[in-house]
Amino acid sequence: MPKRAFFARMRFSRQILLLQIGVVVLVLGLGVALVGWLLRSTLDDQYGERALAIAKSVATDPAVISGAAAKRVTHGLEPHELTELLYEREAVLHGIGEGVLAVDATNRVSVRNDEAERLLGTEISIGAQLSELDLSPRLLKAVEEGQAVDNLLAVAGNRVLVINSRAVHGEDREIGTVLTFRDRTDLDTLTRELDGIRALSDGLRAQRHEFSNRLHTLSGLLQLGHHSEAVEYVQALTETPSARSSSVGDTVADPYLQALLVAKTEQAQEKGMELRLSDDSWVPTTVTDPIAANTVIGNLVDNALHAARMGPRRPATVEVALLADGTTLHVSVVDSGSGVPGELAERLFDEGVSTKIAPGHGLGLALARQAARTHDGDVWLADAGGGETGALFVARMPETLAARESLEDRT
Repeated sequence: MPKRAFFARMRFSRQILLLQIGVVVLVLGLGVALVGWLLRSTLDDQYGERALAIAKSVATDPAVISGAAAKRVTHGLEPHELTELLYEREAVLHGIGEGVLAVDATNRVSVRNDEAERLLGTEISIGAQLSELDLSPRLLKAVEEGQAVDNLLAVAGNRVLVINSRAVHGEDREIGTVLTFRDRTDLDTLTRELDGIRALSDGLRAQRHEFSNRLHTLSGLLQLGHHSEAVEYVQALTETPSARSSSVGDTVADPYLQALLVAKTEQAQEKGMELRLSDDSWVPTTVTDPIAANTVIGNLVDNALHAARMGPRRPATVEVALLADGTTLHVSVVDSGSGVPGELAERLFDEGVSTKIAPGHGLGLALARQAARTHDGDVWLADAGGGETGALFVARMPETLAARESLEDRT
């Protein structure tokens, strides 16, 4: 075989071999690509379904749902942050000097501090109705109507309180009401004592002016030599109501009560009225609590003077009766006014209830009853009047007078 033909045949065989190798490589490449595509598609389907199943299980898990809801309710606060807030709230709530009472939308107590229980004089249970507490009817009505209350004076037990209230709203709904209480008992006691001193001072000032005019008249008669007229003038003075007021000391031994009656008598005379002490009055000893006694008698007499002045009967009169029964002081005050209207008789001792037109009244009778009840006594309307006489108020104050034996021992 020629050498050239041999080499030509070798080149053809190499080409066939290379072609076969290329076909095998192509087939292997296509196989690998196809297997990879099938594997990727299968994995995607499997893991996709599993991820969807995991998402569904998480979405329906109560723990996950409650945790998310709790986050929304607590505004994203963690448990330890809530604990710190609770401690701070309790410290502030029980550390302030004012009473705090919060009620929900149904007027049930939801929050209260120790000071509120002390001022109201009762234990306050969470969930109790606000109407069950000894609060002012005006305050209860304002809370029910959602009205704000500013510096309302009210009597709760043996205390005089200043009360404020505010309705609380959130997210377009009513949450409840917050009430604050401040104790004004000591200040009110000083105010009443100052009022008594002021009334006494006014009475003495009016008495001094009256006696000054009488002494000037008497001095003029004596200087002019009209001695008989001067004697007649002095005799006439001894018959006046002002001179007869000195007879109070014959039936009432206590100097505080004497001063109060004299001052109120002078005030009545200045307004053209007559205040007299009943003939059967008898208080042979002193009072042990003059502030409470003056509060009860003073408020009853003031109301009676106003009723007599506004009434149709003339002369306008007020009669006071004081009677001692051991250590108990009995008081009765009757006026010549028109009496108490029937619709007010049941609510007359509630704060804010008054027959006076001018604002700022309606606390005197409540304070008088409170002062009497501090001695286990009371004040009540015995007769509403309306006929021949006006209203009759009666008070009973046990343990208010000193015992006769102790008085005699001191003298």
